[in-house]
Amino acid sequence: MNYDSNPVQLNFNNEELKERINMVMSSRDHTTGITFVNLCYQLVQIAFQEHRVKKADENTTLTSEELCADDQVRVSRILWELIWDHKIFLLFGRSELLGLSNGEDRFVKY
Repeated sequence: MNYDSNPVQLNFNNEELKERINMVMSSRDHTTGITFVNLCYQLVQIAFQEHRVKKADENTTLTSEELCADDQVRVSRILWELIWDHKIFLLFGRSELLGLSNGEDRFVKY
C-alpha cells in the first residue's frame, strides 16, 4: 500500500463543490461564520466521507487533510460568486461583539 501526504485534490465539479460549500455554510452559526482554512478542512472531510478525492491509484492511501492549491482557488472563486450574489458576506477581522479575538476574517451566511 502506498501513502500520499500531498494536499488533497477534490473530485467535485464546480457545481458540486458549490453545493458542498453551501452545505457547510448552512451548518454554521450565522453570526460567527467560518474561516477559509476551516472551510477548506471541512470540504476535505466531506470529500473523504463521500469518497470523492483524487488518488494516483487504488492502492494509495491519502494521509493529508490539507486542500491542494488549485482547489483552494476554486473555493475562493465560488465564495466570491456567493458574495456577489448576496448569499454570504465577509466579516473582517475581530469583533468584540462576537467574541472573535483571533483576528481571522470569516465567511458568514446572509
